[in-house]
Amino acid sequence: MAYIICEPCVDVMDTACVDVCPVDCIHTSEGEKQLYIDPDVCIDCAACEPACPVDAIFMQSDVPSQWESYIEVNSKFFETFVKPEAADSGADEAGKTKQGKQQGIPEEFVQIPEQPDSRLRAPFNLLALLGQPILGAFSAKFKTRLEEMAGNPRVFSAAVSTGINSLINLTLYPLILFFVGFQGQTPDLFSSKGNLMIFLGIVIAITEGIYRFKDEFSAREEQPRYGAAFYGWFLSLVATPLLIGARSALVTVPSTQRTTVPGAVDVDGAIYADDIKERYRRYGMINQVSEMADYYRIEIEFPRWVPNSSMKEAFNLPDRMPHYDYEVHLSSPYAAVDTTSTPETTVTVQTQLPVNPKTGEMEDPRFENVVGRASSFPNGFTNIFPIQAQPEDFYTHYRNRVLEIIVPKTGTYNELGLEPPVHYAKLKG
Repeated sequence: MAYIICEPCVDVMDTACVDVCPVDCIHTSEGEKQLYIDPDVCIDCAACEPACPVDAIFMQSDVPSQWESYIEVNSKFFETFVKPEAADSGADEAGKTKQGKQQGIPEEFVQIPEQPDSRLRAPFNLLALLGQPILGAFSAKFKTRLEEMAGNPRVFSAAVSTGINSLINLTLYPLILFFVGFQGQTPDLFSSKGNLMIFLGIVIAITEGIYRFKDEFSAREEQPRYGAAFYGWFLSLVATPLLIGARSALVTVPSTQRTTVPGAVDVDGAIYADDIKERYRRYGMINQVSEMADYYRIEIEFPRWVPNSSMKEAFNLPDRMPHYDYEVHLSSPYAAVDTTSTPETTVTVQTQLPVNPKTGEMEDPRFENVVGRASSFPNGFTNIFPIQAQPEDFYTHYRNRVLEIIVPKTGTYNELGLEPPVHYAKLKG
């Protein structure tokens, strides 16, 4: 949800907001009487709002009623606005792009602050520490929130609490099944029925524990989520909203000045951290091309996690990104200028968030509200890989959010005689 510049800016046009904007989304043009914020580029960092000397900048949802017309005025300005080329002098004037920046592509270290440590108030910190065996049964979202509020893994850790709860379930589930199996009868610990119930309870507890820690077993998951126990899902439906709503009462934040890493923005409001590697994945910037004896291997990492931002909170977006739809195109080889060299072929990869083919709308409608409205939420990406080859076809394999493309240097993929990738589970099965 972008910020809007309203009436107080008219005839003032102070460029303090331009100086602090990390993505250069504030512009104007000759003859205009105010500045405008590009809603497709604004990342909701809130840096411009405190910088404005006349209090002309508001979040779109907070624009005063008498200035609501400026929302449409701001949007219409960019329907015809053409951004000037970067000035050679590098001056940061309104309507100019800062030297060396590419608009829309996230920069490293921008808006990634070192948040002041928060901590749970007493006696809630003691309750969180002692309650880990029970709190570990709750959902990943609940435990992530509580871990962030605690600010100290010794007080509460999502991984430790989940592990303790999983160990408790190794005893709890067999006992429950044992007594359920002998309901209305005299329990007999040494009977075959009793042994069967205990065995089933242990199997269920182990299976559930493996599922809850599945992200830890995957080498590619960098932000593991520790899932809930079977009975914890129901408790989390009530507990998670209560925890979020009671944050101000549970947490105390030291009254120290906010510090940021180089290039970040210092503001009074909330700043949402975003993982740099994940941001690059959303733009298709993490890829690798390997040349083998007879073929090329192209690997592209797809996004895994939804970026932390005000939009995620506002539209209740999930933690995980949907699996992108993708298309791979192989161009005809270009004629080489040097007849002794191999013609160049282009492999083009186009991706986007999944769309329902029947309705033409996104499969997850929540993303309709955010895609294209901020640089953190691009609708896929396009990668172009030129290679020296004369292939007739290619082979794709998508697994664990990584797209692998095999392009033979000549002929077809089948002629390479490569062994297809085999999942480990198939080898064991």
